[in-house]
Amino acid sequence: MIQLRSILVAILIAAQTVAVGQDTRTIDGRKYVVHIVEVGQTLYAISRSYAVPVDALVAANPGSVDGLRIGQELLIPKDAVMRKEARMAPTLESGGELRHTVARKETVFGIARKYGVDVNDLLARNPGIQTGLQEGTELIIPTTKVIGVSEPALRPANGSIAIDHRVQQGETLYSLGLRYRVKPEEILDANGGLPSGLQAGSTIRIPKPLEVSRTDTTMVGTAPVREKYHVAFLLPFAVGRNDSTLESTALAEGDPRFYEPTRIAAQFYAGAQLALDSLVELGFNADVDVMDVGDDQSQWGPVLKSDALNDVDLFIGPFHRTAIEQLTRAHPKAQVICPVPQTSKVILGQPQVSKVAPVRSDLLKHGCRYVANRFARENILLLQPDIQTEKEMQGQALSAINGSLALQSLRYRDSVLVVRTGRRDIGDLAARLETGRTNVVVVPSEDVEYVTTVVNRLKPLAAKQAIVLVGMEAWLDMQTVAAQDLDLLNFHFAAASFIDPTASKVIRFTRAFRERFHTDIDEYALLGFDVTFHFLHELMENGPNDTEEAQRPVPELLHMGFRMSRTGPENGSRNDYAVMLRQKDLKLEKAP
Repeated sequence: MIQLRSILVAILIAAQTVAVGQDTRTIDGRKYVVHIVEVGQTLYAISRSYAVPVDALVAANPGSVDGLRIGQELLIPKDAVMRKEARMAPTLESGGELRHTVARKETVFGIARKYGVDVNDLLARNPGIQTGLQEGTELIIPTTKVIGVSEPALRPANGSIAIDHRVQQGETLYSLGLRYRVKPEEILDANGGLPSGLQAGSTIRIPKPLEVSRTDTTMVGTAPVREKYHVAFLLPFAVGRNDSTLESTALAEGDPRFYEPTRIAAQFYAGAQLALDSLVELGFNADVDVMDVGDDQSQWGPVLKSDALNDVDLFIGPFHRTAIEQLTRAHPKAQVICPVPQTSKVILGQPQVSKVAPVRSDLLKHGCRYVANRFARENILLLQPDIQTEKEMQGQALSAINGSLALQSLRYRDSVLVVRTGRRDIGDLAARLETGRTNVVVVPSEDVEYVTTVVNRLKPLAAKQAIVLVGMEAWLDMQTVAAQDLDLLNFHFAAASFIDPTASKVIRFTRAFRERFHTDIDEYALLGFDVTFHFLHELMENGPNDTEEAQRPVPELLHMGFRMSRTGPENGSRNDYAVMLRQKDLKLEKAP
């Protein structure tokens, strides 16, 4: 009885605290709650926390569509509260993010869809939920990553008034920051991140501080004060190999082509240069060296021993594992970024190395978790062919699906249905397919013969059964697997990145790349931009040797993301970011 009384008293005190903390006001007979705007809060976040539509907030506060100010009184109309949503409304956190309490039956994918954020951004902000959710778990919703909401609703509040500025040709965020004595990132914040870039002729908002401290040297008459860093790109340009390569390809094909490592390095560094331009606009200050390390030890050995590298804070490259090992021995305190696919051995015992490309097992597990979350109420079948070299992959897939299924309150069965097959057959799979339910067939295999068999045997069954075929990215390169057949079977797979040619950010990048370098981009140009921008932005914001940003928001990139983690303090960091893709109409798109 005493315990119950304590609980009741605590509830009453909490209720009184809320009532006292929220001022109410009646205007023309209509009742409002008065919300005091704090740093970083947005109309979107405030609307979700009060369960009031953004349109209703704007109607009650007409000036709010032009931006929120810290300390501003925002009227929340009580009659606009959506009662069903209010019962599960998230709470506002400092900085403007939202805290969501997981309800029964909710999934990671469902919560991501509810708030309009990518599942990878939700996982990056809440790394502890990667293995599943439990009722009562609290998640932070990264409101800066919300998509599908108007820009004014996502514009964060700041302690400033704003003036309008018409952008002139050649102006940058850096030059505008100097002119108006504000930080470049504050201009970005005041304009919703400038998703279309700084365009000549457009009008943007310049935040002006309400008060400027005389001792604040970062705001008075100078650019923001930043520490200067030393960055080095160690890339396999292999310039010396191109004379013979150009001559031989010209004779053979009539069209001379560069040595392939040279072409890759050139594309990567061209993308990196555009990233450096963007970082300079944000105030990044660094000495940047670019060195040709070639593609064999005789070339990179002397470079890695150079005294010019002694004070480097961050290396991007080299691409070869042996070269990275030599580099870390010579410069054990510098951060090293391996931007291209390598085995996990490259980070073993190398705590300063960051591996950008996810390993196959991480992609496989991501795909299996997606299946368990997205299709828990459907007929999930896991094929296990008698292929000895793929037993480990099969075990990883089985464990990932069953582990995620166990966390789903509504599921068709407690564990995935395993179908054992030979290398040239699909066993009794046809008899296990069900009518009236989606049949999700998971095939953790990269064996060309077996994959071809599965696709060919499933193809005629798709006319009568709803089938989703979940496989591996390597299938796209198999000559014996027709793209039309994968289309028919609703092919899904997990990938490390996704290039959406219709995305405005990719279109802008492609245009800028062509104008500057007079050639077309490839995936290495995008890789160069994303890797450079991400890790140098981290260096700028958090200093060297800080590669685990799982708890921090990361800037939006062109085609990939970063969710860095360690398997132990003695090892380096690896990226376990992944995106689920599906093939539709012979094109790839993000899976829902």
